Amino acid sequence: MSKSLPPRVQSKVMALRDTEQQALTQTNMTQRAISELQRVQGNNPTGDKAQSAARELARLQGLQPDYQARYKALANLNARVAHYLSLLPANVDLADAKVRVKLKDGETHIKAVQRLRGEIIALISEQSRVQRSVPTNKEAKAAAAEYVQSLSRRIDPKLVIEHDKFSVLYGRGVVGERDPSPSEILAWIDPKLVLTRLEAMIDARDKSANQMSASDRTSRLAEMKTELLDLERKEQAHIDAAKEEGTTIEQRINVDPRALLGLLIVGEQSKAA
Repeated sequence: MSKSLPPRVQSKVMALRDTEQQALTQTNMTQRAISELQRVQGNNPTGDKAQSAARELARLQGLQPDYQARYKALANLNARVAHYLSLLPANVDLADAKVRVKLKDGETHIKAVQRLRGEIIALISEQSRVQRSVPTNKEAKAAAAEYVQSLSRRIDPKLVIEHDKFSVLYGRGVVGERDPSPSEILAWIDPKLVLTRLEAMIDARDKSANQMSASDRTSRLAEMKTELLDLERKEQAHIDAAKEEGTTIEQRINVDPRALLGLLIVGEQSKAA
């Protein structure tokens, strides 16, 4: 992408990179301290400071996995952000989302983030359920009718009528040609019979199955996509507000880069502001 980012968004990109670098520095310094304590222990395992060194070594070794995990998460997050920005068209109009922070009575930014993350999890769960939905019986029967019609069209039998000979030729009689399947033959002979049987199987499906029409599924998925981005924008606004007050709230690794950066693609629908 060649278009410059809004100043506030650019500042957030730089701040994220700085946070990643700080996490890497913390990880490296801890590892060096662990190596030094291990060296000291190896050189003088029974010295005056052996016990205190052992305690400090155990403490640092307990912290290091968390430090490494945090650095890895931040590195992955920045990689996702960089990848997203690299795919933005050069002619797109960008702006600062400017989401207002709204706290409920007696709510802190930490509690607000917890509440919003609960709503995000619930929405993602619903999104997964809608994505796994199956067509309604009406749609399934329409698809079955098209399927039976396609089966009947796959073969074009020819009659072979000669003196002392009568047969039906499927295909061109070429060596190696595929023989028609039983379903294709049945659909050609009696498509109504085949369709009736398929419709009976459709009616016998599990009644508790998550059925949804194609139009409802498409519409709801589009709505949830917008709702999810709005929730993530609000979540990030509270994270930023908490940071200004001196409280650090860790980012979610799978947050939408637009919400994380406060980036608005001009023309996008958003309710968070």
